[in-house]
Amino acid sequence: MAVHRTDPAAPAPPTIAFAGGTLDRAAHLRADGQAARLRQQGTSRAVLVGPDQQVALTAPRTLALVPPSQLPAGAHLTFLGLDRSGAARFAADALDLRTDSGDTFTPLRQLMAELDPAEAALAAYAVGMVGWHRVHRHCGRCGHATEIEEAGHRRHCPHCGLRHFPRTDPAITMLVQTGERCLLSRRHGAPANRWSALAGFVEPGETPEEAVVREAGEETGIKVIGVEYVTAQPWPFPSALMIGFWAFVAAAGGDAIPTPNPGELVEARWFGRTELASALQHGSIALPPPGTIGNFLISTWLAGAKPKTWAPVQKA
Repeated sequence: MAVHRTDPAAPAPPTIAFAGGTLDRAAHLRADGQAARLRQQGTSRAVLVGPDQQVALTAPRTLALVPPSQLPAGAHLTFLGLDRSGAARFAADALDLRTDSGDTFTPLRQLMAELDPAEAALAAYAVGMVGWHRVHRHCGRCGHATEIEEAGHRRHCPHCGLRHFPRTDPAITMLVQTGERCLLSRRHGAPANRWSALAGFVEPGETPEEAVVREAGEETGIKVIGVEYVTAQPWPFPSALMIGFWAFVAAAGGDAIPTPNPGELVEARWFGRTELASALQHGSIALPPPGTIGNFLISTWLAGAKPKTWAPVQKA
């Protein structure tokens, strides 16, 4: 995504974790036992996923890649794809292995700004796939045990015939703005001084753009009249895709006082660009952690990002 900054000397915006994937997913190798053949190759490696979306590390900032030959015979591995050298990569559920690999497990959420971007993306892919398998061992329609197919990318119910595929839940994050002001909020359960952009899930029968308008109104009472897509982030906690937007209110909308939904927000208010930069510099407020799409949206706006084009979405 190209970010347009008004000040060329301003610092570059932060990166987005899990969005640096370089893996060839090689879907054509998921069928006919080809993935089973690949796991026998000496260059193949597996990402170990532990409890609570933890991944195995060999060093503080290095993802463990374990040869399948070191795992129990018959262990289920989900084929993830091929790296740039053509070596196969798999995901393994460490809870099913019943073996001590000797690796250290760390929550992936803590590592998102520390791992190499390609390794972070690989780890997120593995966590998402293993998490999906853990909750789809039985059919959601008839309750029968499901069977794994397509090298781990499909589960089939032999009783009713339903096929289950990995799911992704779309969610939106938007920085509502007008001129030199942006709207931030504090959520229940977040650190006391952390302010972030608004966010929410896309509901059935709704476009992401419509979700931006609805969530802004539900959470703060502010009327959004237009949006611009910015970027997206895989978010395997447990299975979301975060879709980031700029959201715009009418020129007079910046004078409207937000009314935070007490069931979701502690507080919501407008910040001027200079005011927000000063508050961050003095440590009186904090942004979401580096690597998150919320941090990215706010930081790029502070760096002078300007919208390119945006479309009205408010219904008449």
